[in-house]
Amino acid sequence: MSNKEGNVWSELREMPGVMELPFPWPVGGAMRLGLHASLRRFYRVIPSPETISERQQSTATLSSGDTPPASVVLVLYERDDVEAIMRYTSTARWFNEARVRVPQVFGATNRALLVEDGGDLLLAEHAETQELTQRYVEATQVILSIQAHGSASQNPNPDWQLDAGRLRNELAFTEEYALRHWLNSDPSQGRDRAFERLAVATAKLPSRMCHRDYHSRNLLVGEELMVVDFQDAMEGPLFYDLVSLLGDDYRDVPTNAMVAAIETFWAGDRTSMPVSTIALVPDEPSLLTAGARQALALTAAQRSLKALGTFGYQVSVAGCVEYAICADRAWKHAKRAIMSLGWDDLLTELVAFDSL
Repeated sequence: MSNKEGNVWSELREMPGVMELPFPWPVGGAMRLGLHASLRRFYRVIPSPETISERQQSTATLSSGDTPPASVVLVLYERDDVEAIMRYTSTARWFNEARVRVPQVFGATNRALLVEDGGDLLLAEHAETQELTQRYVEATQVILSIQAHGSASQNPNPDWQLDAGRLRNELAFTEEYALRHWLNSDPSQGRDRAFERLAVATAKLPSRMCHRDYHSRNLLVGEELMVVDFQDAMEGPLFYDLVSLLGDDYRDVPTNAMVAAIETFWAGDRTSMPVSTIALVPDEPSLLTAGARQALALTAAQRSLKALGTFGYQVSVAGCVEYAICADRAWKHAKRAIMSLGWDDLLTELVAFDSL
């Protein structure tokens, strides 16, 4: 993450709800953090110079639990949104129970959150080293933890599910903002039928709890991976998070990391998977069964087309043209998956994306 602008604390402190938050020290400044395809804004908040000086001069030995953090992150919503704030905090508790590392929540108001600062190194920016492969193995183990806890506990968002209706609505968003607004592609009955077919087929796959936006820009690298942007977690297709991780629109995933992640997933606790899923999981990790390939391709096609809608909105409505390169990656992932399915009719209907 990078700073987008200078010190904006004087503006932030005037925002409703901000000064009600329990900052651990007198605030000295705040810098907006980098790009997010979100209506929320994120700021790194740091202590005053006097506080920093006192910390540097102090010789007292404190336990880690007593030491105030060097910085915190302020999450600011566009307007009061009690429902969204409560969803974030309750889902954070759920992930903690699943033993998945997420930012600690220090405080919340109707419009803002104060959370732990996980640092600057995103998995998206990690160099291609042997450690990167291990990080992808770790990220896959997190997926298994989410799924295992989902099997043994209540869904943190019980009214939400990636069912056929929601999957279809996501593709309608792609139709509206990527194809029509951005690429000036007129709608067609053929594309509508193909999108409906894809949503229904994907919804029929075995389901499990998923993060739902599990990619390298939502994974912070430290002693262990910290997972962020988790508040929309819900039940969805079994391979959804794995597809999101490996079919990443923000970076190219090295082949060795991809293979290691797939092997880790297959080696997971199969007793926690639905009985109907066992047939999808091969005994030999490097050889996918036809059922597994079909399930992965369906999930990847829907997920990548959904992402194209997000990127189309960011470029055509929000004016964030930097997301165009992400859209190009998303189309490559979607096209590969659709070709694997053999759905030539859908490829024909999506030819406008070839201009990316």
